[in-house]
Amino acid sequence: MNQLYFKRKAKFYFFASLFSLCSLSTFATDTISNQNKSNKITDADAYMLFSSTDVTYNRTWLEFSRTIKYKCKMVVNTRTGVDKYAFFNLMPSVRNKFDQLQINTLKADGSTVQLDTSLLFKNKTDEKSLEMIHYPIPGVEPGDTIHTTYSYTDILEKNEMIDFVDLFHEVPSLYTQFRVNTAPGLWLRYKSYNGFPDPVTTVSDTVASCTFRQKKVRAINTNQYTCAPCELPYLYYSIEKEKNHLRTWKEVYNQEFNIITQPIRIDLEKSSYYKKWKKKVLGKAVDSSKYHQFNLLHQEIINQMGMQAPTREEFLKTNGYFLKKKHFDPISIRRMYRQLLEDLEIKYWAVFARSKRSGKIDPYYIRRGEYDHVFFAYENPNNGLTLLYPHTEDHYYQINEIPTALYNTDAIIARPAIDEKLRRTDKFISYDLKMAQVDSVAVNVIKLPCMTSNRNFIKQIYYCNVNLEKKETTFKSRLSVSGGMSTDIRSFYGMLGKNKEMSDYYEALSEFEGDKTDVEIDSITSFHFKNEKPFLFSVNAEGHIKESVHFLNDSIVSISLENLLLHNEINSELDSLDLNYYLDFAFTDFCMYSFKFPCNVELISQAEVNKNFANKFGEYLFIMNVLHENEIILRSNYKIKSDIIEKNEYEELKALNELVKDIKNVRILVKLKSVKS
Repeated sequence: MNQLYFKRKAKFYFFASLFSLCSLSTFATDTISNQNKSNKITDADAYMLFSSTDVTYNRTWLEFSRTIKYKCKMVVNTRTGVDKYAFFNLMPSVRNKFDQLQINTLKADGSTVQLDTSLLFKNKTDEKSLEMIHYPIPGVEPGDTIHTTYSYTDILEKNEMIDFVDLFHEVPSLYTQFRVNTAPGLWLRYKSYNGFPDPVTTVSDTVASCTFRQKKVRAINTNQYTCAPCELPYLYYSIEKEKNHLRTWKEVYNQEFNIITQPIRIDLEKSSYYKKWKKKVLGKAVDSSKYHQFNLLHQEIINQMGMQAPTREEFLKTNGYFLKKKHFDPISIRRMYRQLLEDLEIKYWAVFARSKRSGKIDPYYIRRGEYDHVFFAYENPNNGLTLLYPHTEDHYYQINEIPTALYNTDAIIARPAIDEKLRRTDKFISYDLKMAQVDSVAVNVIKLPCMTSNRNFIKQIYYCNVNLEKKETTFKSRLSVSGGMSTDIRSFYGMLGKNKEMSDYYEALSEFEGDKTDVEIDSITSFHFKNEKPFLFSVNAEGHIKESVHFLNDSIVSISLENLLLHNEINSELDSLDLNYYLDFAFTDFCMYSFKFPCNVELISQAEVNKNFANKFGEYLFIMNVLHENEIILRSNYKIKSDIIEKNEYEELKALNELVKDIKNVRILVKLKSVKS
């Protein structure tokens, strides 16, 4: 889920290193620290005396290993430092791999307290979980120093011998060191970015080492909006078996595209059903253009096929099998798309992309682990590119719809350099298990599309009827969502792909939203969706408002806005930023309430509440007026105009959000007058 819909309880996912210690992490998470206000590192709530990481790669005949040795000393100066940083942070996946683990607290009086580290392993958290375990180090007081030492060993596949590294912690550090060691027969290849320090290199008969050092490293923490690799110095390295081998786009295409997209003909169960299905769907359209045929087939998959997790039993099944069973998985759907494109002789490209907040791609130095999105682009009748993103278990992507994390990012497109008639061995993986191999590829860099704030929107309109006799307020509503908002919400709930009841959707919405809302949906009356860009969908509903409309007495009604206006404000609770905010997209969040009374009404005199504010990053408009003497109209419009909020202009975002906060605190008093005939 991305940042843009009811973010207060939004779940965001990040790629962490295997674990962090003393609040150390690669591209650390959580919130931006305010410790940097002091020029002296030692004045911070907590700071590192030193932090040292030593990573050694070895190989045997059959496997590769990586041994990580780490040690640090962290001084805790204040009670705030104890509360925030006196933790051992552990990823469940490495819990049982330690060769050594020792955590000592050096007390201010000179004594030492050793932590019973066996307590760390009593937690039964699933080892596959990405949720870090935060174990508090007991007995730490201001003035103490936490000394931590550990080592552990991993067994790795060749493609796992890479890493992206920075030297920053959640607390400042007087001295930080990172060393990579390789055994004979392995070679370290690296590239630094954004001014990462140059290494000190040593070579002996038994080991080659590169050591990266930095003194006086400031504290940097990130959150769900920041992109550490976009701004901070960092290092990428890989361990290679050959000294002079440079990875090529031919290898990327064969290893990262062909391997997940080439159809299979090994288990032939129901394989013939593919042609029957295709003929049935196309019908008389078989003589139409190949692009129209593909659109029809693609839409049939969305309408009729389920999506589920891959299983071992179905891994070698053909596309005909999945069509007959009426379901696909994220791997088989790629194979299906490729077979359709090739059968219809539509020219296509492999697209290699990287999520915006994972950092920019490097088109000139090909890095393993670079791309977290691999999909298709194919030619269209206008000589342009049409994007084709494979469905996931939770979301059915329409043609030209992509994850919002890719909006406005660079991507690499690649295809065979020479157009040749496909041989059967190029189209299918058969019993010999040989995959298609291209000899050369043509490569280009493209900018993936985004949409403006006028197309990325959510609009909520409520027509409310105030019943004085029953003292209740009912409504008819229309929710409209477009662009990136549409993709994000549909991705999160899997609403369209899993054919959920709309009432289930709203129940999930309320749970996900987290904040108290007084808008209660009783029934859904209609639903509409357009499968073309900007993918507008709308929901008409009926319901009631619980407590925000309060009947004080027979002549005065109170309307509270706090639980009615639930705009998606971009977080601005921090005092300042160390890094820019990188949003998936700019957007508009509009909300309107019409409260209709059975009598004439009058707004009891109060301060002017109407707002019309704009600055570099956003706009906020609030208008309240009385219509036809018995109807109160409230309009609230929150707009973010840029997908980047610069750290040195963060105050403008705070000013925008402060206006919204002020309006939410408004309580409207309505005087009931004569009954309207």
